[in-house]
Formats: sequence, C-alpha cells, structure tokens
Amino acid sequence: MLLKLKQNATKYSYMLGGYVALILAFIGAILPVMPTTVFLIIALWCFTRSSSSLETWLLTHPRFGEALQNWRTRQVIPKKAKYFAASSMLTSLLVTCYLYPLGWLQTGLFFVCAFVCNYLFAKPSKPTDMTNQTRYSRINVSLIVSIVCVISLNSILP
Repeated sequence: MLLKLKQNATKYSYMLGGYVALILAFIGAILPVMPTTVFLIIALWCFTRSSSSLETWLLTHPRFGEALQNWRTRQVIPKKAKYFAASSMLTSLLVTCYLYPLGWLQTGLFFVCAFVCNYLFAKPSKPTDMTNQTRYSRINVSLIVSIVCVISLNSILP
C-alpha cells in the first residue's frame, strides 16, 4: 500500500511539473523574452515519466512536435533557437555590465553564457547534420581563450 502511494505521488509530481513547464512554454511562445523550447523539453521529460497520452500529445503537436521529436532522437537544436539564446544571453550580460561595475557577477555570468553557448552550438542544427569535431574543437579553444581574457580583465580592472 505504501509503495503504491509513493508511486502515485511520484507520478503526479511529474505530471504537475509537466503542466507547469507546459504553461511556462506557452507563456514563452507569447513573450519574446522567455524561452519556449526548454520548457517544452522539460514538459516532455516529465510527461514521459507520468502520462503516455500527454507525451504522445506533445510529440504529435502540429507546432512543437517535430522539434521535440528531433530533440529526442538526435538532440537537434535549430539554428534560430541557438542564435536567439546566444543573443539573449549576450544582451543580459551587457545589461548587467552596464548596471553594475565589472566584477565577479559578470565573470560568473560570462562563464555560464560561454558554457551554455558551447553546449548549444555543439549540437546539430538539422536532423541530417553530422558532428564536425574540428569545428567544435575550435569553439572549445575560443571558449578557453575568452575565459582567460575575462579573468585577466577582472584582475586588472578595479
């Protein structure tokens, strides 16, 4: 009895998380400042663990279904999403640098932005793309150089 109660609680927790992520995704589809795809991926993950009918509904959705299927099978991130995410993070970083003096907050944000961008651009943009190790190794080298520059700037500037 206790095991069944625990399984039901887990199932409904995942379902609640999926609904919350789905609501946030639909808000993100309306508001340009909030991401949509990330919340849809989270909703899909939650619904996979709680409700096969909701999982199927998401995967066959006319607007988001193809992108979610591509993510699930090949971890594809469309170019438009990559550039939107990168430009949004850069804008946030620049606003933070403008509002606050250069310090550890900006350095931390830069690291987060750099690693997220590295992750995004390491994923294929189309289901037919094959990974190109040379291109991604160049991205990693530029990421390391950028990090060294930011740390040097942070130690030089007051």
